[in-house]
Amino acid sequence: MALPISNIPILTGKAAESFVKSAKEAEGRRGSIDFSRQYAEWSGFDMRNAARIAKLRAEGKWPF
Repeated sequence: MALPISNIPILTGKAAESFVKSAKEAEGRRGSIDFSRQYAEWSGFDMRNAARIAKLRAEGKWPF
């Protein structure tokens, strides 16, 4: 049984203006999060856990 195609809602008036304004503000903030601390914490993960990863890979339990 086929499902009916529903109409796509279209913003008009003040709702459309508000949406466009919010989208432009969000686009300006895009990429502004600083992940340097997290990167520093995880950068040596493979090296610190190399023996454990090798063991899991040998046992076929490493998921990647």
